[in-house]
Amino acid sequence: MSADRFDRFLPLAGALAGVLFIAGLIVLRNDPPSESDVAATFDYWATDTGRHRIVAMILSPLMGFLLIFFAAGIPRRLERGGTDSGHGAVAFGGALLAGGTFLVTGMLEAAMTNAAEDGNPDAVYTLNQFHAYDWLAWNASFAALLIATALGALRNAMLPRWLSWATLVLGAALLTPLGFFAFVTLPLWFVLVGSWLTFKEPLATAKPPVSAVGS
Repeated sequence: MSADRFDRFLPLAGALAGVLFIAGLIVLRNDPPSESDVAATFDYWATDTGRHRIVAMILSPLMGFLLIFFAAGIPRRLERGGTDSGHGAVAFGGALLAGGTFLVTGMLEAAMTNAAEDGNPDAVYTLNQFHAYDWLAWNASFAALLIATALGALRNAMLPRWLSWATLVLGAALLTPLGFFAFVTLPLWFVLVGSWLTFKEPLATAKPPVSAVGS
């Protein structure tokens, strides 16, 4: 793969991760919250274990894998024109942490599925308590990614201005009680931003920073 094609793939990886993210949310839409009792939690993970294994061992690792590539691509765009003031580093860290959380979540889901097949409800319940709070790591890391990306994009115009502001609002919402609603919107953000950076704003022809126009 040439350097140019590889650079194009980096943001596209984010769009692909968004598609898988949507699939994961659909499949796990009824996963038990922390308030579920032991019996209900065990019944959920003991039912349709094949589906749980697909999410745990295919979807989650792939999302983590793709977010590593997306994490590498975002700083390259934010640093264009010499306007970056740490935005790229923060966005990189946020995307990387989010990708790592997907891997940990996949491990938890695989472990709960195994424990359910072994008939160990206490282990399933305990692991599900960790699983129920994976959003804490996701919300913090995604908020860092989106806020840094939005502020950097407002400086160098790598995204349409409306999309930069929408990204900033979505990132900030992740740190508020509205975080759940912002979280379920994230897959669409990844698809939209990843596709835009791949097809509308390729690295080789990215616009110069706003401040440099007409200088």
